[in-house]
Amino acid sequence: MKKSLKITPSTRKNRLKRRSGMIPGEIFRTLAIVSVASLLAFFMVYAYNFAMCADYFQLKNTIIRGCNKVSKEKIVELAGISPSMNVLTANLGKMARGIENDPWIKDASVGREFPDRLVVEVVERDTAALLKKDKDLYAVDRGGEVFKKFEAGDSTDAPVLTGFYKNERVRKALLETAFEFLDYLSEGDNFPRAWNVSEIYVDDLYEFSVVTDNRLFLNLGFGDYGKKLKRLKRVMMDLARRNPDGASLSIDLVDCSRITVQHGNVFSPKSLTEDHKTEI
Repeated sequence: MKKSLKITPSTRKNRLKRRSGMIPGEIFRTLAIVSVASLLAFFMVYAYNFAMCADYFQLKNTIIRGCNKVSKEKIVELAGISPSMNVLTANLGKMARGIENDPWIKDASVGREFPDRLVVEVVERDTAALLKKDKDLYAVDRGGEVFKKFEAGDSTDAPVLTGFYKNERVRKALLETAFEFLDYLSEGDNFPRAWNVSEIYVDDLYEFSVVTDNRLFLNLGFGDYGKKLKRLKRVMMDLARRNPDGASLSIDLVDCSRITVQHGNVFSPKSLTEDHKTEI
C-alpha cells in the first residue's frame, strides 16, 4: 500500500510545539552574541582612548641617523615631530615624505620603538659635480640627477662641469663620460688625482678638457685616457725641470704621440698664442 502524503492535524500540532520550544533558546543565544560584541566594542573603544591619552606612549626620545648635510633639528622640523605626539598614532609615511622634501635627502624612513621612541633613518645625496648653466651652478649626483641649485653656504669640493647643458637639457652621455673619467683618476697611481680636478668642460674647440687646482689645462679629447695620462706623467717630470716656478700650462694630449705644451692663463685657454707653444 502507498503511504499517505497528507499531514494530519496531530502531526502539524506536534511540529509547532517543537518550534515554539526552540524560540527562547535562539533568542538567548542572539542576546548573548550581541552582549559579547557590545562588550568587546566597549573595551576596544576604551583601550583606544586610553592609548591616545596615556603618557606611556607619549614621545620621549627621537633617534636620527645618517644626516650630515642636514641638521637633526631640520629633520625634526621637516618630519613634524613634536614632544607631545603619540608614538602609537604617529603617521610614519607622512613624516618620511616630509623629510624627503629637502633636496639633500635621497631617502628617509621612520620607525617606532615602543613605548616612547621614534627612529629616523636618512640617506643623503652626494654631490658628484656642479653643473654650470648660464651663470648658476647646480648640484648633480652620481646617477645624473640634478637635485638643487648650488647656493652660498653649500659646501663641496666637487668639480665644475661646463658645457654639459644644451637646449636646456643635461647631456647625459657626456656627463657619464666625465664621471667615468673621474672614476678612472681615483684608481691606481694616476696623475692628476680626482680631487685635483677643479673643472671639466666640453666645447667644439677643445672637446673634453680638464682644469686642475695646480694651474694645468689638459686638452684630452675623448677616449684612450690611460695611454694619455701615462704619457702626461712623463711629460710632467720633464716639465718640472723646465718650469720650476710652477707657471700655468696648457697641455694638448689629444694626440699623445705629439704633445703640445703652452704657457699662459690656464683659465683662458683660447687666448693662448703660438708664441708660447712647445712640442714634446
